[in-house]
Amino acid sequence: MVPWYHSIITKLTVAFIILILVIAGLSVFYTFGATKTALKETTRDELVALASVVATQIDGDVLASLQPGDEDTPGFIKIRDQLYVMQSSNSEILYLYTMRKTDEGFVFVVDGEYGIADDAAGIGELYETPTDEMETGFTAPVAEKEYMTDQWGTVISGYAPVKNADGVVTGIVGVDMSAERVIERQDFIGSIIYLIMLIGIGITAVIIGIISKTMIRDIRALNDSAEKISTGDTNVLVTVVRNDEIGELASSFSRMVSSLKIMMMDEEP
Repeated sequence: MVPWYHSIITKLTVAFIILILVIAGLSVFYTFGATKTALKETTRDELVALASVVATQIDGDVLASLQPGDEDTPGFIKIRDQLYVMQSSNSEILYLYTMRKTDEGFVFVVDGEYGIADDAAGIGELYETPTDEMETGFTAPVAEKEYMTDQWGTVISGYAPVKNADGVVTGIVGVDMSAERVIERQDFIGSIIYLIMLIGIGITAVIIGIISKTMIRDIRALNDSAEKISTGDTNVLVTVVRNDEIGELASSFSRMVSSLKIMMMDEEP
């Protein structure tokens, strides 16, 4: 009996599994990369849409009138409450706020969590790490191309301009989504892809095992017949019937047995 590690079934199964792993690995690498990119673009589109909708709900004239120290005024509270309600109604939104440009740079106007969270920004608080997309947000809805990290965490953000009654831009709405949320989506999709790959490998291994087992069974049957003939037994019946190379070998083996019988009969006195 051939040791299992020298068996053809073992070699065939291992060879096919390695081939499948290589092909599947390359496919997963490409698919996962493309999926991550597509998911990020979808997230950016969501942020742009959210920021655009929120911007239409903000009174641009009231926003323009707010100055440091106005946090207790009805105008500020109304916008703050609008932002907080919209933020709370969507679990995907981490922060919702408004900003405007000053000579000093980009400053917060209304933070949706002002008076609710300890780290919320007040009117006029300078944002220290502005981006090009934030600047673009004063002219058209836009989303950050990459994650950004500040004192509030790592997020991906979208912006949209807020306009007054005359259509003049008086600020922007900012919508932050946690990078962890996006990464969780990517990891979930990645897990599904890996699971599908593993199931595919498992099914393929079973199929290869079944096919290899039938091959080995027939090869062993031929080997047993050959051993019987080597001991002088010519009453061997080859029962292997296949439509492949092993079947051809079995047919040749049967003809050889018949020829041996004829030769032995001719040699008898």
